[in-house]
Parts: sequence; C-alpha cells; structure tokens
Amino acid sequence: MAFIDLIHGLKQTERQLVKQLEGVRTAIASLEMGSAVSPGANVQRRRGRKRRRLSAKARAAISRAQKARWAKQKAASR
Repeated sequence: MAFIDLIHGLKQTERQLVKQLEGVRTAIASLEMGSAVSPGANVQRRRGRKRRRLSAKARAAISRAQKARWAKQKAASR
C-alpha cells in the first residue's frame, strides 16, 4: 500500500507543478506583450460598453429630482 500512496502523492505534486508552470507561462506571455496584467483582462476592458458623460447641468437636474424624491418619501413616512 505504501507504494500506491507514494505514486498518488507524486501524481498530485505533478498536477500542482503543471498548474504552476501554466501560471508562469501566462505571466511571461503578458510581460512579452508589454503588460504586467494578464492579456485577457485588457481584452475584456475593451469589449465593455461605451460610457457617456453627463454634463454639469444634467447632474444638477438629477440631483434636484432625487432630493425632491427623498423629501417626498420623508414627508410620507411622517
């Protein structure tokens, strides 16, 4: 039985080392691309939706509307 346990332990260690090797290869590939981040992260960021910016006037209007909603809710709870 000890021989079987030894083989099982060696196979488990081999799996761990293969996983580590994959991580090292990924890190090397990302460094070769000129980025310290994994290559997949940059691709996902570029695929995201384009965000539109609100003008100061629009932000102020939204702020006033939200404050009015809060005041209405506060008055209703009393």
